[in-house]
Amino acid sequence: MPNPADAGARASLARPALRGRVQDAWHRWRGSPYLQVVTIFGALVVLWVVLALTAPFFLTERNILNIFLQSAVVGILAAAFTLVLIGGEIDVSISSVQALAGTLAAVLVIEHGIPLVPGMLLVLGMGALAGLINGYLTAFATIPSFITTLAMLGVAQGLAFVITSGRTIGGFPDAYLALGQNEIGPVPVPVVIAAVVFLVLHLLLTQTRFGVELYAVGGSRRAASRVGIRVTRIIVVTFVIAGILSAIAGIVLSARVNSGSGTVGATSILLDAIAAVVIGGTSLEGGAGTMLGTLGGVLIISTIRNGLILLHVDPFWQQVAVGVIIVLAVLVDQVFKGKLRLRDLVRGRPSGLDED
Repeated sequence: MPNPADAGARASLARPALRGRVQDAWHRWRGSPYLQVVTIFGALVVLWVVLALTAPFFLTERNILNIFLQSAVVGILAAAFTLVLIGGEIDVSISSVQALAGTLAAVLVIEHGIPLVPGMLLVLGMGALAGLINGYLTAFATIPSFITTLAMLGVAQGLAFVITSGRTIGGFPDAYLALGQNEIGPVPVPVVIAAVVFLVLHLLLTQTRFGVELYAVGGSRRAASRVGIRVTRIIVVTFVIAGILSAIAGIVLSARVNSGSGTVGATSILLDAIAAVVIGGTSLEGGAGTMLGTLGGVLIISTIRNGLILLHVDPFWQQVAVGVIIVLAVLVDQVFKGKLRLRDLVRGRPSGLDED
């Protein structure tokens, strides 16, 4: 007969080994971007359920389409911000380049009568040029990207006012307005454009050599250079793409509101885009992030803003809420990655320091 004592001993030895395998699996899964995506969209579902129970008319078809429509421009800018952040840089000029793009489109198409396609190509070229300047100064002049893009923010915002003398220019042709106001079936065109942007960037990051090199540059610039990656080229190209995306967002927004102005979306959209990227799990240190995560973050931010409006919350408090959400998202991300311990936060000392 088997000895019960031996069986108990074997079980006691197996438990630590099993616990170790479970812990290893959990650490691997915790570091996986897929868990973040699942968590983000799970939080979105919970948020929708809560608002469906508390906010009138939230789950109506018209309101759901409105959430996606509100997400379109923010989503395009957030996608641009994600791309740059994965490469270990930051671009705070995206919203101002977007405002300049809409303003430039109004001046070219409405005031000067330039045909639609050449006018839009000129606007996209402006976005590419802004990104090229940002990338060149960051990569070759070694100016921190925050400083470079902060300067571009001021330049783009100023130029938007200069070329219009501070006026709002309205009256786009119908073909231009279709980009912001028409629908393909039940889906607004801006939502379709944003979906295409996310799909293309997702494939760019996951299926191309550029995507692999961008993650490598964001993870460790020195290591990327040692394996033959042209770091400066990757940085410049990334900023150029971000500039073009900002111009696309400007075209879509100006078509949606039928006007171009230096103030349209220049400030509040930037905050929403940054919040969406942070919620989406893109690392502030570079080298990690997904377009799916950013998409979830964009939908969460748009849902919160929509829900607060339905609940008749003051718009100023909405800005406060977005700011608080950014801080909470970063804290949760730091705890999740093991870089911050709650007990250290409560005690008011940096994590990782040994007790005296």
